[in-house]
Amino acid sequence: MTLDSLNQQLREKDIFNIEEVEYALLEINGKLSAQKKKELQAVTLKDLQLNAGNTSQFPIELIIDGQLLHGNLDSNHISESWMNSQLKARGKKLEDVFYAVKGSNGQLYVDEYKDKIQQPIDVE
Repeated sequence: MTLDSLNQQLREKDIFNIEEVEYALLEINGKLSAQKKKELQAVTLKDLQLNAGNTSQFPIELIIDGQLLHGNLDSNHISESWMNSQLKARGKKLEDVFYAVKGSNGQLYVDEYKDKIQQPIDVE
């Protein structure tokens, strides 16, 4: 391995200064594994003895192109009436919404369908 190749693989691991490296190993598959010096490693909540709180949920798509995704509603125990009340509170109708997702923080994000693009999803 050349020094240029080593530096490139370190940069791919967000290590731009070789002095930051405690250990580096060239694995059998040809990839580089690297460990930063302790004082340069990222701090975790555990390191700070902080509670991580509630685990965030995976974002749930609820509306795409003005259509309710009933399967996602059902599998996540979200009622259609809840979705409709959320839209009503925002002064929107289902056909006004291009995309709606319940984010990992539990909040609903709604993107209006203003542009009227005929095929907003890639067609192959």
